[in-house]
This record gives sequence, C-alpha cells and structure tokens, in this order.
Amino acid sequence: MRLNNNEINALKALLSDPKNRIDESLDNLYNKMTSKSEVSLYIDGAADLHSKTAGIGGIITKDGEEVYSFSEYLHDATNNEAEYSALITGLKCLIQLKLFNANIFSDSELVVKQIKGEYKVRNPRMQALYQKAMDQFRHMDAWTFSHVLREKNDAADQLAKAGRLKGKK
Repeated sequence: MRLNNNEINALKALLSDPKNRIDESLDNLYNKMTSKSEVSLYIDGAADLHSKTAGIGGIITKDGEEVYSFSEYLHDATNNEAEYSALITGLKCLIQLKLFNANIFSDSELVVKQIKGEYKVRNPRMQALYQKAMDQFRHMDAWTFSHVLREKNDAADQLAKAGRLKGKK
C-alpha cells in the first residue's frame, strides 16, 4: 500500500496527539514520519554499445553527508538497462543500511517516468528490470523519485563511468 501526501499528512496529524499512539508500533510510526533526517540517493548508468561495456554508480547521503557510494561494471547492457540497474543496486543499498525513507534522483527521465507510472514499460528486458525495482521499492517506507539534470548528478555520473571503464581492461 502506498499513501499519497494528503493521507500521510492526515495520519501524521492524527498521531501527533500522544493519546492516539496506543502502542509502541504507533509511536515508532510517528517517529519515522516526523524524522528530520534527509536521505538522498543519486544514481546513474553509463553504457558504450561499441565496446559492450556499461557501468552503474550511486551515492547515498544522509543530511548532506555521504554515507555510501557504489561503482560497478556491467557487461553488454544498454544505457537504460544500466540506469535501472543503478536504481536497483541503490535501493538494495538503502535497505541494507536501514534507510527506508529516501529521496531518489536520476538524470534518466525515462526511468523516472516509468517508475512513477507516467510512461508504460514496453520492452521485455526493461519490464524485468522495472519489476525488480518495484520489488525493492516495496521494502521502503516512503520515497520520492525525481528527474534531475545531468549537471546536478555529476558525482553519480562519474561513478557510473568509472564502473564502465573497469570492463575495458
């Protein structure tokens, strides 16, 4: 189940009264909803079809400080496949770090709009990656996914390029 912002705000208002938090689970939920900690995940994928090399990269920050990054090689993937793979890896990292509320950023407008349901996923290979990503999102408590310009995603872009170059050896 996903709640929209109005539903989340209504629940937060209801739980703001301690009398409505009748057990520990409701206390925990309220604390999660009111946490001031800001977690961000920036992801990117890079691919070169001529050399059949691809890479993924991502950075997780908490309150503006980097807490984790990754840079990995993928063999023979398209750029869109690399973008999805970066998202899936980033989500797995968030889950392993127990960071279940995150703002996620990608410079792939296609992937962002497909995840948000604004575009259909038609390609069978992309459908499989889309499903893997959605399976990971189910572990998250709350998330946003936004498109950013490439210039605002430079660190993840550099990690993705470095991952791709690991395969050129």
